Amino acid sequence: MPSLTRREAAERAALLTVRNYRIALDVDGAGADFGSDTVIEFAAHPGASTFLDLQASAVLSVLLNDEPVDPAGLVDGRLPLTGLRAANVLRIRARMAYSTDGEGIHRHVDPADGRTYLYAMSFLDAAPRWFGCFDQPDLKASFDIEVRCPPEWNVIGNGAATRTAPGRWQLASTQPLATYFVTLVAGPYASITAEHDGIVLGVHARASLAEHLKAEATDILSVTTASLDRYHELFGIRYPFGEYHQAFVPDFNAGAMENPGCVTLRDQFIFRSAATRGERSVRASTIAHEMAHMWFGDLVTMRWWDDLWLNESFAEYMGYRVCAEMTGELAELAWIESALHRKDWGRIADQAPSNHPVAGNGSESAAAALADFDGISYAKGASVLKQLAAHLGDEVFFAGLRRHFDQHRFGNAEFADLIGAWVGAGAADLPGWAEVWLRTSGLDTLTAEQRDTGEVWLGRTAAAGARRPHTIRVTGFDAEARPRLEEQVTLHDDAVRVSQNGAGPLRLVVADSADDSWAKIRFGTAGWQPVAELLPRIAAAPTRVVLYNAIRDAVRDADLDPAQALDTVLAAVAVEPVELVTAELLEFATKELAGNYARPADRAGRRSRVAGLAHRLLAGAEPGSDQQLEAARAGIRATDDVAWLRAWWAGEQLPDGLAIDAELRWALVTRLAALGALSEAGIDAELARDESTSGVVHAARARAVRPDPAAKQAAWALLTQPSQRPAYELYAIAESFFEPSQSELTAGYLPRFFAEMPATAGHRHGWALGSVIFRAFPVSAASPDVLRLAEDALAEPRAAELAPPVRRALVDGTDALRRALRSLQRHGGV
Repeated sequence: MPSLTRREAAERAALLTVRNYRIALDVDGAGADFGSDTVIEFAAHPGASTFLDLQASAVLSVLLNDEPVDPAGLVDGRLPLTGLRAANVLRIRARMAYSTDGEGIHRHVDPADGRTYLYAMSFLDAAPRWFGCFDQPDLKASFDIEVRCPPEWNVIGNGAATRTAPGRWQLASTQPLATYFVTLVAGPYASITAEHDGIVLGVHARASLAEHLKAEATDILSVTTASLDRYHELFGIRYPFGEYHQAFVPDFNAGAMENPGCVTLRDQFIFRSAATRGERSVRASTIAHEMAHMWFGDLVTMRWWDDLWLNESFAEYMGYRVCAEMTGELAELAWIESALHRKDWGRIADQAPSNHPVAGNGSESAAAALADFDGISYAKGASVLKQLAAHLGDEVFFAGLRRHFDQHRFGNAEFADLIGAWVGAGAADLPGWAEVWLRTSGLDTLTAEQRDTGEVWLGRTAAAGARRPHTIRVTGFDAEARPRLEEQVTLHDDAVRVSQNGAGPLRLVVADSADDSWAKIRFGTAGWQPVAELLPRIAAAPTRVVLYNAIRDAVRDADLDPAQALDTVLAAVAVEPVELVTAELLEFATKELAGNYARPADRAGRRSRVAGLAHRLLAGAEPGSDQQLEAARAGIRATDDVAWLRAWWAGEQLPDGLAIDAELRWALVTRLAALGALSEAGIDAELARDESTSGVVHAARARAVRPDPAAKQAAWALLTQPSQRPAYELYAIAESFFEPSQSELTAGYLPRFFAEMPATAGHRHGWALGSVIFRAFPVSAASPDVLRLAEDALAEPRAAELAPPVRRALVDGTDALRRALRSLQRHGGV
């Protein structure tokens, strides 16, 4: 099915002005599809021709200005429309298929109670899967939606919902919206409502999660109200879309979606088991991120998808900034989580062959734009905006945003419009700044070191085509890890002297020690030994995170021996006080240092070291603490001790304060399954104990990870053949198929991966298509032979035939494979 191109969108936007959509949905049935009747009012150039976007299982009738349009003209999701008038009314009656991949109208049957739940996901080009439309971001219109559904259901959407009769709902007319954030949430959802500053608030989840929703609602609403208040202060414009609902829905592909008035979020954020401060911090930043979109993205929307970064970068920056300004634990963890998790994700993307500038990517189609929807769009853009806000100062930064919102309210804009708003607010030289930071790709490398003369210098190795200014802090530490030098430096050239000999002897000098910029960090001739010595003793958490990220990046670059990295990480994590950091680094140690970046013969020994540290952390942790919980999770992931796992699964030998809740039980089951110590019947028995949506996904993961030929064959069939399995089950199977400890068992599937996975584009699309391939990519099987298979899959002319999500997944997976192989060849004797 062809993806809308930029040229096609521009041509259609020049012809049409869409006024209103009236959509009537009939979801009161148990079949595979539902009724969708749409009336579109739009203006056009008289005599013009265009096309409607529609992906229907059956088109019952189409009337354009009361004249029939032949449904047989619908080809590849496009229905031609000819002979347009100045004012037009288009009526479409169709049947549309429910989805199981999280796009269009997704239907989920809760295994806990058999109840059915629906939600609509229209991003990026999925709106035509549930209503006929002109699907592009710059043809905004108001929406009126009515719904026929079972009488016991609740309905929410972009406009305030009113029950007009049993099983009949009307959603209030909306402000002009782009088609990609129109939504509907329907089913027997449990709901909690409140009001703040005149705004109706709602949080919603499946009935089987009602108890957990009630337990989490206070925290969710507290973050919501604090974010609303702060955005009102910063943006100077009240929230513009009426009520504000947050629906926590099943099988959701993204973290959340910024639908105006009705944000949808993955329902894993309704914690059903013990959750740490770090996990609550992630949820808070997600809530604040999506709310920022109400202004940047929803009130003002990009004209074409290559400015999607504006939406995501701003929401990413503002979400973390607002959380950091809150009181309590959220403030402490916000920027740490951003730096440790999000920026590392972005740095990986920015060093891959698929990297791209933050802005001006020239995405020629919606599918190409989706393929570039990555850590660069989020984390790198947010990091650059954080620097810009510091450079301009808040007064100019937010004055420019307010001007931008005022000028383009409920309309569309481009990046140049935002630059103009900032310039109008007093900013200088923004075009030059934008050129080097936003229109070039890759990372600079920053190196700070003390020379033999005692002088401290900061150097830069620039990314190709970029000479970016960096305003950063440089910190020098003595042999006792005490900061003896702290200087704020702006680097314009390739090197700048930070200090003369006033600091005394320094054991380690760290560039960007406050994590303000976007760069790789290295340490010059001093090498990695000072990092290993001082990291456990450095007091400042942001600096420790900078060093942890440098270690991870250097391993991926083959600059640092993974064995040395493991020594350094384990020594530092042993005394790391922030459990969010502990969790992230122990997972890195298990998955990468003891997995992808270790020879098969070395993996068990390295895992044993991680497990040993986890046991020591457990022994020293306060009962019931987050540190205890994270150590338990890490120990389960890393251990090969079947007896210990079985004891915990039986509720025995547990440390004080640790409860084996549903999520920990599944972690134990999955690890036992991976070790061949649990049968299919054992997994079935655990699922009978936890017949929840999460339980079904965990069971799929546990079945796929079993070291059994029949289990692998069944898992492979689900990965490569059409099915109605929800995307989350496929993701779990993909992530566990090529288990690093099962390389001999899965060796026969390596050529099949590159031969068969690309063909899944025939029955899978959107998020799920690329995600399944990337999650299953056999990085743990790094070898010259596997690399040749991967490179052959990307060689022309075959590569030209690959769907964009498939190509992106293969390119990024091959890069990860190549990096692991390079490290093994340099440090592991492969």
